[in-house]
Amino acid sequence: MNDIPVALAVFIGILGLILVLAGISHAKLRILRRRAYAGGRERRGTVRYLKPLGEDDALAYLVFANSHSEWLMSVDTSSIRKVEGDLSEGVAARAYLGDDDKIYGLDIGKVKALPISVGEPFEGKLKERIEWAERKKAELAERAASD
Repeated sequence: MNDIPVALAVFIGILGLILVLAGISHAKLRILRRRAYAGGRERRGTVRYLKPLGEDDALAYLVFANSHSEWLMSVDTSSIRKVEGDLSEGVAARAYLGDDDKIYGLDIGKVKALPISVGEPFEGKLKERIEWAERKKAELAERAASD
């Protein structure tokens, strides 16, 4: 009578596994971030929002660009609220890259942004998919407005 149903036990076990894997992934990102700040390559450039930020958004998608490349990453919005300047227009920043040419640390002015994901190079299929999704969203909004 005190036993929980098998389906519920499996569900709770899967949620626990997901929690453990998320913790491992977060710890790995923090270690790589620390390494990038300690001995990674530094790149200077500008950072801007990928899309406008709402008041309730917990994540901000940023594009860091220098003279030859762009990277896309997500950061915690509470870590960038104190940034001086307009991120929708672009602000000077420094990115710290690891050995795999991905961004693990980002300083926007004097503010250290807290990355939620690794900064991936913003080119090729990733860029095409995002542009396609934005076009589709605009088309759907046009159709909804015309109906």
